[in-house]
Amino acid sequence: MKVADTAPDGDAFFISGVLVEPGELRLNIGDEGVRLEPKVMAVLEALAERPGRTWKREDLIDRVWSGSEGGDESLTRAIYQLRKALGPYVGENVLLTLPRIGYRLNTSIERARPASADIAPDPFSIAVTPIEDQSIENAQPHLADGLTRDLTALLSRTPRLRVAPISSTAHHATNEGDSPNLARKLNVRFIVKGSLVRLDHEIRLRIELIDCVENSLLWSRRYETHLDRFYEVQDEAVIGVATAISAKVRVPHKEFPRRDKRFDICAYELVQRAEALRYNYGRNSADHILTLLEEALSHSPDDATVAAALAVQLSQHVVSGWVDDPAETRERTEALIKSAVARSSQDPDVLAAAGVVATMFHQPDEAIEFLEQSVAHNPNDAHALAVLGWQRSLRYSDRNGVNLIEIAEERAPHHPRFGLWATYRATAHLFILEYEAGLAGAIEAARRTPSYFQPLLHCAWAYAGLGDDEAACDAIAKADAIEPGVLPKYVDEMHKWAANSPHKISSHEILARLLALGANARPSSVQQSIERLHPGATINVANDL
Repeated sequence: MKVADTAPDGDAFFISGVLVEPGELRLNIGDEGVRLEPKVMAVLEALAERPGRTWKREDLIDRVWSGSEGGDESLTRAIYQLRKALGPYVGENVLLTLPRIGYRLNTSIERARPASADIAPDPFSIAVTPIEDQSIENAQPHLADGLTRDLTALLSRTPRLRVAPISSTAHHATNEGDSPNLARKLNVRFIVKGSLVRLDHEIRLRIELIDCVENSLLWSRRYETHLDRFYEVQDEAVIGVATAISAKVRVPHKEFPRRDKRFDICAYELVQRAEALRYNYGRNSADHILTLLEEALSHSPDDATVAAALAVQLSQHVVSGWVDDPAETRERTEALIKSAVARSSQDPDVLAAAGVVATMFHQPDEAIEFLEQSVAHNPNDAHALAVLGWQRSLRYSDRNGVNLIEIAEERAPHHPRFGLWATYRATAHLFILEYEAGLAGAIEAARRTPSYFQPLLHCAWAYAGLGDDEAACDAIAKADAIEPGVLPKYVDEMHKWAANSPHKISSHEILARLLALGANARPSSVQQSIERLHPGATINVANDL
């Protein structure tokens, strides 16, 4: 069937290059079109509302066939029809079946706009594109990367502004040629662009603010100064950008608090190198991060943000069992974070770090207090939001905590810690005793972080809660293949978390069952275990907390 040469309808969206038009009950692939039955399209629309997230079978049936005849057979047939229609164009792994649970659309969704539609993003929305390093032979990549991160972080703390995550901006900036296209992809109105040149101890910066609705340059500034004034120049640029946006939309803005700390280029570049390693996290990279942050602190011992970053990494080493003396390391970690908070009690990054350290050391009340303060100062910090949601769910059995994690996942799908947010979500469900939802989250976490044992043992926990001992044993065997003998360590760690949960007794009972099942688990093929837990899934690289 030939497709009509018309603009897509207002509800249209793309799946891996296939245009889906619900109003026309049509899939458009190039010049060809495929018709879908109304109920089949309704299933696809529902799945597309939550890409990357699992729909339980019963929820899909209620959504599509509510009040009418329909059930398991009708849904199975609809899924078959969708696979038949989409499979040749998007591949076999886009629509996944999770045995005994439901289905997931395993790809991102891009909403299509009608040709006549106006761009109407939030008037206070903004993104910072990667700063271009124009130094000779591009010798300052960490300085340019750090400037991009810092401008994003500082704008995120500015009242009213909604700032696109740096990870999403960097991901899309490589594919979108001009600022208006990038703005549409990120759903923001303003784009910040810039360039940097370093000449010995001098720097030249140019920062521009583009209004992508009007496709016009709204503000620009060139800075030529000594490297020691790097932080001052950042503050001035943020004030200039915020003032220009406020003038454009005719809303006054609060004064931005300037920072009062010395800039050390050696410490700064070491921190940026450490941050870059988090995109491919593992034991070796974790040790390297620790070494870099230790060296950074030796260069800048009074820098609260460096001390806080080092405290977070030390706490993760303690929990992972990667230190020789956990008690001594914990004592040093707590001293570092206490000192950092005392120096910078209003810095959202320091407050978030204090929340993560408290989380690692099983102090949920302290963690929640610090993370709530951090999010109040910087509501754009998706990771702080995810950890806060995890801790609220654990401490209070609060379902709204799961919602916070889901908001973080939706807001920053390219974040270096995105892989672990599904683990947080699974943990939250398990401590609320929602085993089916916990299993769905754990399976997703295992897909995102396949070299991390915890999601698989979360699967085992959920299966045990659902009474499926065979599946629990398979998950335990897979975790053991990743890290031999890990189950007792995992159970001990979960016991510490459970001590702070309203469902402490129920959690301890399930954990005791896991230990008993572990005695009967036999290692099986790693690939067979992966197929059982998430058939056909594409595996990504694990990240840290």
